[in-house]
Order: sequence, then structure tokens, then C-alpha cells
Amino acid sequence: MSHSHLRRTAAALVLAAAAALPAAAQQTPPPAPAPAPQPTGPTLTLEQALDSARAHNTDLLTQRNDSRTARAAVREARMSFLPSASVSTAVGYTAPGEQRVGSVQLESSSPQFYSSQYGLSFDYSMSGAKLMQPRVARAQRRATEQRIVGYEAGVVSQVRQQYLASLQALEQAQQAERELARTREHERLARARLEVGAGTPLDLRRAEVERGQAEVNVLQRRNTYQTELLTLGQAMGAPLAPDTRLVSTFALFEPAWTVDELVAMALAGNPNLLSARATAEAARTGVRAARSQYLPSLGLNVGYRGSVYAAGNLDPLYQTKINNTTATFNGCVYGNQVGALIGAAPEDCSIYDTSNPAVVAGLKQQVRESNPSFPFGFRGQPMSASLSVSLPLFNGWARERNVEEARVQRDNAELAVRGQELKLRTDLGSALLNLQTAYGVAQLQAQVVGRATEELRLAQERFRFGVASSVEVTDAQTSLALAEQGRIDAIYIYHKSLAALEALVGRPLR
Repeated sequence: MSHSHLRRTAAALVLAAAAALPAAAQQTPPPAPAPAPQPTGPTLTLEQALDSARAHNTDLLTQRNDSRTARAAVREARMSFLPSASVSTAVGYTAPGEQRVGSVQLESSSPQFYSSQYGLSFDYSMSGAKLMQPRVARAQRRATEQRIVGYEAGVVSQVRQQYLASLQALEQAQQAERELARTREHERLARARLEVGAGTPLDLRRAEVERGQAEVNVLQRRNTYQTELLTLGQAMGAPLAPDTRLVSTFALFEPAWTVDELVAMALAGNPNLLSARATAEAARTGVRAARSQYLPSLGLNVGYRGSVYAAGNLDPLYQTKINNTTATFNGCVYGNQVGALIGAAPEDCSIYDTSNPAVVAGLKQQVRESNPSFPFGFRGQPMSASLSVSLPLFNGWARERNVEEARVQRDNAELAVRGQELKLRTDLGSALLNLQTAYGVAQLQAQVVGRATEELRLAQERFRFGVASSVEVTDAQTSLALAEQGRIDAIYIYHKSLAALEALVGRPLR
């Protein structure tokens, strides 16, 4: 027996001893690799994610702010039936000088004047448009609120889909960890075979390449999961910790609904359809409001006003008063002289005698008392009131154009409802087919994973006994990895399809 033959015999005995345990286990599948480590941070359920999105999603909060404007419009429409009130005031100044109106001189000289005035006005108006305004505002508020409900349903669907995408990325990362563990085990076995002379360097290098590719895949899958988690936090309106644990679970079940059942549920609960119907109702109300422009309008005004004009310098007024009183005194004296000729009793002219200092002091006191106090010595004016009725006859065809525009908006809104209903029927049929297909694919992928697992076990045992190369093991590992990834994708395509179907019908179906 040659030396080389003895070496081959010894190597065969070593391999037989190393393969004794696997050979005994040929009838049962090999033990499953250790599970990939799970995140250890705070837990997050789907309901918690949805609650966070309803409370913190910035786009949704922006949409909800529109309801405040709609409610304010309703309050304004109701308060428009009350009269409006306004108060005004003004102050003025007139410099001293000649007062003229055109070419006519009124006074040779007048003192400076300070003036102030106030006004209190009450107005009330009524028209056909004002009578319709509360109804229009309420219809628009309902349309706005229903639009917000539809937008919230869209946000909920987005968060649900993103939660599922994050779970899918997590399971893909865990599958990559399992694949890495399998490639490391194969590399260890290839190295052991090479050390005892039963393997080749090519087998080891091929195993090392597979392990390196698996490590790259693990990094990429982990990055995808973290990215999906960041996107989920953005949709929720609150950032998530990198080690957040998604703990909600979802079961596969065979869909048993019919298209007619789903259509009936969707026609009663689809948020977008309900929003379109509310918009159509608001448009119909808008047509009635546009027609009210043919009705007459009523207006009522009641006003109270007062003013004060006070002289800043009283000397010119004193002089004018004294001059007028002196003229009165001279007339009185002349009247007594004429009366004496006819025997009439004389009149007391001493009260007009401006040569008497007491009379002059009295005249100045009268001027001061007649000069009002600035700025609040108002003297009221009589109340004013007016009532007006207006009936529009012709306004350049503007009313007819407004009515026609309102009709076009109504017709377009009703057509939008019909289009939404037709689209909903099509989308429901397609979504149900996608869900049924996804369920069947998930069932088949589970069987494929089982067969690929058995294929890898057989390839590994053949490699241990030296009857197969590492190429066969590598191909089996690749097949199992693809099968596991396909099963994960199929499961989550099913859950995403079901979530899309729930968004269409507007209610949970699980």
C-alpha cells in the first residue's frame, strides 16, 4: 500500500468519524439556527401609532384648522341677523381770520375755534342672500369636516401601511441574520474539511464569499429597517427610538367577502365618497343661495350725533358782544326820545349802558357761559332714522352668471360623486383579487420554504460526506434565502392588501 493511499484512508476515517453524528440525524431536520436578536427598546403597537398620528401628524393638524374657519363662518352667518353698531368721534381746529364763502365775507375777523363731535349709528339690513347664508355656511362646514375625516382616514391608512412596511423590513433583517448564521456554519465546515485534507481551497473561498455577501445583506437590511422606522415616526408626528419594538401581530386568514358585500360597506362608509357627497350637498345649497339675489333687500339706519365748537380766544367775542349791546343802548335812548314827544313812558336803558363797568362784566360773563367746554361739552342733535327698500331689476347679467356658475359647480360635484362610486367599485374588485392572490401566494411560499429547508439539509449532509461540492450547498442556501424572503414578502403583501381594502370600505375587516 502506497503512502498516498494510506493518507487518503486516514482522511476518510477522520471524515467518517466527524460525520457520524450528522449521519445519525439524517431522518430528522437539522436544528434551526439561533433566532436573530430582537430590539430591546420601548414597545409600539399599531393602535399606539395610529393614536399618535391622529394627535401629532402635522398635515392632519393643518387640515383640522380648516374646521375652525368653517365654524367661525357659521357663527358669522348667524350673527349677521343682528344690527350693526358703530361709534365715531373727531376733533378739529380753525385758525383766526376772515370767514368767507366763495366771494362773500361773512365776518371781518373771527377767533380761533376748537371743535369735537361724536356719532352713534345703528344699521340693519336684510336680503335673500343673508337669509340663505346660515344654510350655506352649515353645508360648507359639513363638507369641510367630512373632508377632514377623509384626510384622517388617509393618514391612518398611511401609518398602517408604514407600520407593516417596518415589520416587513424587521423580518427581512432577521432573515438576513439567519442566512448569515448558515453561511458561517458552512464556512466552518469547509475550513474543517480543508484542514483534514478532504476539502479544497476553492470550497473554502466560495464559503467565505457567501459569508461576506451575507454580512453585506445584513447591513443593508438593518439600514432598510431603520429607514422604515424613521418614516413611520414621521407619519406618526413623533420620532421613534432606533431600538423601538413593533409588537403588533397579524394573522393570515382566507378572505371570504364578496365584491357586493364590500361595495355595500364602502358606499356607506368610504370617507372620500362621503366627503364628495357633502361637497355636492354644499353645491346644491349654493344654487339656492345664488337664486336669492333676485329677492329685494331692506335697510334701516338710526343715528345719534353731537358736536361742540369752542373759541380759543374770547376777546373778539367780548368786543362783538359789547358793540352789539352799545348799539342796543343807543337805540333805546333814541326810542325814549321819540316816546317823550308822544308822551310814552321811558324804557330803562341802563342795562345796556356799556360805559358802566358792571354791565360790561355781565356781558363778558354771558360770553363765557355761552362758550361750550372743549372737548366734551357736546350739544346733541336730533335723532335721524332712514328706511330703504331695494329691488334689483338689471345688473348687467351678473345674477344670471352667478346662478349658472353655481349650477355648474353643483353638476360637477354630483358627477364627482358618481365617478367616485364607479372608481370605488373598480378599486374594490381589484383589491379583493389582490388580497385573494396574496393569500394563495403566502400559502404556496410556506411550502416552498419547507422544501428549500429540506434541500439545504440534504446538501449539507452530502457536503459533509464529501459527495457534493460547496457549490451545491451555496445554491441550496441561496434557494432557501430567496424562499424565506419570498414568504416574508408574500405575507406582508397580504397584510398591506388587506389594509388597502379596509381603507376603501372605511372600516376594519380583521
